[in-house]
Amino acid sequence: MQQTVRFSTLLVAISLISCNKTSTPPDFPKDPIKVETVAQVAAMNQALGWKIFKAEQLAKPDENVLISPYSIQTAFQMAINGAKGNTLDEFLGFMECPGCSVADLNDLHADLNTLLTEQSGQPTLTVANGFFYDSKRMSLLTPFAQTLNDHYNAGTQNLNFDAEQPSLDAINGWVKTHTKDKIDKILNKIGPLDVAFLINALHFKGDWATGFASALTTTLPFKKKDGSQSNLAFLHADRNFSFAQTANYNIVDIPFQDSTYSLSLLQPGTQNTDADWHLKITLPIWKDLYDAIQYNRAAVFVPKLKIAYENDLVQSLQSLGILDAFSDQKADFTGLGSAPLNIFINQLQHKAVLEMDEKGVEGAAVTSIGFGVNSIPPTFMFNQPFVLVLRHVATNTMVFMGYIADPKQ
Repeated sequence: MQQTVRFSTLLVAISLISCNKTSTPPDFPKDPIKVETVAQVAAMNQALGWKIFKAEQLAKPDENVLISPYSIQTAFQMAINGAKGNTLDEFLGFMECPGCSVADLNDLHADLNTLLTEQSGQPTLTVANGFFYDSKRMSLLTPFAQTLNDHYNAGTQNLNFDAEQPSLDAINGWVKTHTKDKIDKILNKIGPLDVAFLINALHFKGDWATGFASALTTTLPFKKKDGSQSNLAFLHADRNFSFAQTANYNIVDIPFQDSTYSLSLLQPGTQNTDADWHLKITLPIWKDLYDAIQYNRAAVFVPKLKIAYENDLVQSLQSLGILDAFSDQKADFTGLGSAPLNIFINQLQHKAVLEMDEKGVEGAAVTSIGFGVNSIPPTFMFNQPFVLVLRHVATNTMVFMGYIADPKQ
């Protein structure tokens, strides 16, 4: 049996309030995508990811937080095709691309998506986008629908929102299908003023390049921030790992098969006594840790995980400077369509689930304990709150990032 790690997320549903499915494959380039080509949108992903991650931690202090920067970025990039004026400017400023051409960003994001979803057997990332609306409540502009189709392979589906339950079933069924049954719904209700939902869903599944032996899984205490403890099952391996140790932070980077993706685990360094260390990690610090990585023997202990997270991101985004998009008076989404009243974003739901275990681990993971050396290797015990980042290695695009305050929560 192979060891599997499953990450899946629904990710973002943008509800627009008054606030024939078309689905032809996008015309992606056939030549191989070069990493340099997508560097700009990959950098945008990292910037918005760290900002939203911190905002969500501040919104839910000392709780588990799990987001998908790539899903959020994809939803934003679709939405800005309908934004104009200051609404568009605020989005582009937040994405650290002021004055950028939306058409150019569409092309670049399509290239990045092609690069991230290239399948080699293991691991796999699948991405789906959809736009669900009620034509009795809004008039959808053809150019907007065509852009979603051409660059994001997003079908548009006209539903009767007055028939609430059938519409909920259609949208949530789409979510369940495209997250491989890991998330069964994103919406609980459709209000009388809801006119459309723009949704991104993605699913990731990967096997470790070298697994953790199930025979070495051990029960250890996990110490939470408040000092309380709970006993958990920890994966363990003593072998060569990619890691860095600095005064303020440690990082262990564990690759998946074919090394296109990896999972990074971050914890405070031995000299870092700041209780809020996880809020102080910035994009430059994160990059510097990768530059310091070495490949050597280490003993790693990390808890098995199965967590879920959901939140409405509106408050976090408002704290980061996106205001007009959520204002019923100031929002300008006239590039999307028209309705009797002004269209604005009235909710931005985000859900993510994460499972990590050593199910069926055999082979290489067992041989990893047979080192014939006489030195004591550095030990990384992730037995206190830690940060994780699941990234595409070549571009550093962050698919998932989380703060694990309590693996048992």
